Amino acid sequence: MFSLVAFSGMAQISVDSTKTTLTVKEKLPTGVKTLTVYRSFVQGSGMRHQAVYQPVADELGEEPESLKLSFAEELPHIKKMMDAAMAKRQLNLSSFSFNLLPYADLANKLIDIYTNSTDWNDYVKKATNLKQTTTLFDGSEVSEVHFYAKMAKYVMDKSDFATEFDGMLKPYGYKIASIDFPEEHQQVFSADKLMVLGKNPNLFIPIPDYSISVVKIKK
Repeated sequence: MFSLVAFSGMAQISVDSTKTTLTVKEKLPTGVKTLTVYRSFVQGSGMRHQAVYQPVADELGEEPESLKLSFAEELPHIKKMMDAAMAKRQLNLSSFSFNLLPYADLANKLIDIYTNSTDWNDYVKKATNLKQTTTLFDGSEVSEVHFYAKMAKYVMDKSDFATEFDGMLKPYGYKIASIDFPEEHQQVFSADKLMVLGKNPNLFIPIPDYSISVVKIKK
């Protein structure tokens, strides 16, 4: 394992590397931010790198719903950590994963996209199976959200949401290839999160995959 520590103003950047993983941490007075880059085989593409960003020390997707960050303010931190990763190893990215829910600016834009979409509103109005109950092997029942992933993606693809990530990816020669929605274990904004953002708690807003596919920009 190789470890490198650098100081940037009040922040301390550390890079730990193994053959298959790079872990970049930025230690701030408010906590630790982490960028982890994994090298793995991607079907049809060979060996690629997958980046996972966590603005707080919690597990990805487990950030508290009360958290209200700004993605615009997060970008300089992501850039510093990406720069540190790129300086250590030449990366060939296939995806960038993070939880967009803690970022109020991204969450609000996503909510507005679906709230203002006639296609989505018509779909939700007509859908009869947005919540499904599954009986487990022990006889207990679990209620899960279920929406048409292709409709959610259709609305996403018609929007300009992907441009929010240009500042994060373009400096490294990448752009968004696709923002997808899972077919199983789907999520929507919780009533609590909607209220934290000052929105109607009854809205039905789909949450995309944490993993966003990226491709190199053709020169």
